[in-house]
Amino acid sequence: MDLHGFGTSGLRGGGEARQIARKLVSDWLNSFGNWHSTVWRGDILGERISSWLGMFDFFCESGSDDFRNLVLESISKQITHGLNDINSNVSGMKRIRSLKGLIIGCIALNFDEERIDSLQRLLFKELEMQLFSDGGHTSRSPSTHIEFIMALIDIRNILRGYGLETSEDLQIYIVKMSRMLRLWRHGDGKLALFHNSQENGKPLIDSVLGQIESQQKTIYSADQTGFHKISAGSSNLIVDTGASANLNDENHDSLTAFEFSTGKQRIIVNCGTSPGNFELREALKTSAAHSMLTVDDKSIGIAARREPINSRNIVTAVTRKLVDACSLIEITHEGYGESYGLTHNRNLYLSADGTDLRGEEILNYSGAPGALPDKAIVRFHLHPRVRASLVQDGSSILLRPTSGGFWRFKTDSDLGLEESLYSGTAIRQRTEQITVVRSLEDIRDKNRVVVRWALSKESSSASRLG
Repeated sequence: MDLHGFGTSGLRGGGEARQIARKLVSDWLNSFGNWHSTVWRGDILGERISSWLGMFDFFCESGSDDFRNLVLESISKQITHGLNDINSNVSGMKRIRSLKGLIIGCIALNFDEERIDSLQRLLFKELEMQLFSDGGHTSRSPSTHIEFIMALIDIRNILRGYGLETSEDLQIYIVKMSRMLRLWRHGDGKLALFHNSQENGKPLIDSVLGQIESQQKTIYSADQTGFHKISAGSSNLIVDTGASANLNDENHDSLTAFEFSTGKQRIIVNCGTSPGNFELREALKTSAAHSMLTVDDKSIGIAARREPINSRNIVTAVTRKLVDACSLIEITHEGYGESYGLTHNRNLYLSADGTDLRGEEILNYSGAPGALPDKAIVRFHLHPRVRASLVQDGSSILLRPTSGGFWRFKTDSDLGLEESLYSGTAIRQRTEQITVVRSLEDIRDKNRVVVRWALSKESSSASRLG
C-alpha cells in the first residue's frame, strides 16, 4: 500500500526532489492510469488521492501545464471510481483511508455538495461502528488507533478550511481518542506493544497530540477497549484486560499481558509485530510472545474456541482498587476453561512509589472433563536494553537496565532465562525472557495452584552483592 499510496512527503526538498516526485507520479500514470484491481482498491486509492493533493504544490508547481492537467484529470477519475466503488471496502481502517481521500478530493476539486454530505454521513456511521465509548478503536491496536486519529485530523482540517460545521462534530471524536492514546504511552513517549503494534516515534505522537487542540488528561481505566494503566512514581504498568469478540487480523492472544517501564526505560515488554514477515507476524500473535501466563504453551485464543471462526469463549472480570495507597488490578478469565477446566486469576500490585511490582497467578481447577494440563509458564519478555543474570543459587534474576537502576526478579517457582525477540521497531533485536514454570500434573488433587512473583528496585549496594 505504501508504494501505490504515495508517501511523497519524504521527498520534500529542492528542485531535484520535485523532479523525482514528478517522475514517480508520471511513471505511475503511464503504468496504472487505468483501473487495476489492487492499485485502485479503495483504501490505496484514498491514500493516493490524499498524498497527491497534499503535495500538489510541491511537485506540480514547477511542472508543465500539461503535467498538472494530467494529474488533476487522474485524481478526478480516481475520485469518481472511488465514489462508485465506495461499498467495496470492509469496515475498518481501510474504510477510513478510502473516505479520507474521497472527502479531501471532493472538496478540493469542487464536487457537488450532495456527494460531500453523503461521504460525511458514511464517515460518522463508521465512527459509531469503529470506536468504543471510551475512545478506543475496536482493533484495540495502539498503532491503528494513532493512524485513525491522524486521518480524522486531516479530514477535520479540510472541513474546517472550507467552513463546514461538521468539523467540530469530528473534533469531539478526536479529543476522546486522544485520551486513550495517552493511556498507551510509556515514559519514553512511545506506544506499548499490543495487538499488531510497534512503538511509533515520539515526535510523531507528540505532533498528533499537539494537533488535538484540547488539553486532555490520560484515562487509566478503559473497560470497553479493555486496557488499564497504573502510573506510580516514575513507573508505568499497562495491562490488556479485555477479550475482543471482534476477531480481526490485528488481534493478539494477549489477555492479561502487561508491559512495565520506569522513567524512559522499558523493562517488561511484549514482542511486538513484524509487518513485512507474515510467518513471524503470525507467531508474534500467540500468547507466548507476550508477558503473561500460558498453559502447555497453548495460546488463549486457540484454547478458548474450538474453531478459529468462533467468537472467544472467555469470561473476563476486572476489578481495580487501592490498598494502602498502592494499586491492585485483579483479572479473571476462562480462556483455559474449555480445554482444561481452568480459571485463571492474575493479580497485579504496584507500590505507590512504583518500585515494587508483584504478581499472583491463580489457577483454579473445576474438575470439568478434558485433558489434564502439564505445566504453566509465566513469561516476562525483557526490553533489549535490559541485561539479565541468574544469581548463582538460581533464586532470583538481577536486571540491569541501561537506565532506571537495578531491579531484582523473584518467584516461588522454577526460574529461568531464555532467548526472546523484540520487534517493537523496524529493526528486530535479540533479547531475553524470564520464565517461571510450575507443574500442574497434580492439579486434580489440589484443585488450585498459585504462582507468586515480584520485581523490585534494588539499591546499588544490594545489586553489587548479587
